[in-house]
Amino acid sequence: MEVRDRVDLGDGHLIEIGDATWDASQTSIRNRCPTSTGGFSPRSSSEIPIGDIEPLAIALANRDLLDISTCARILEALASSIVRRIQN
Repeated sequence: MEVRDRVDLGDGHLIEIGDATWDASQTSIRNRCPTSTGGFSPRSSSEIPIGDIEPLAIALANRDLLDISTCARILEALASSIVRRIQN
């Protein structure tokens, strides 16, 4: 993955966004957590195509697997994204 952007969550924990390993014309995202040896945990660092986020989120929502406060934070972030796009 060619990383283009990072969100620092603290303690070395990053959300990385960039060009997908399998196709540089696609965007992917991964949740990167460091290990004691300086690498990153394979359990938390799988690269996911951006297009897979929607069906994953819908599956979680349809099964009520996210707590209410998490759903509210996601809704707030999505609403802000829509407002930014409409205003541009």
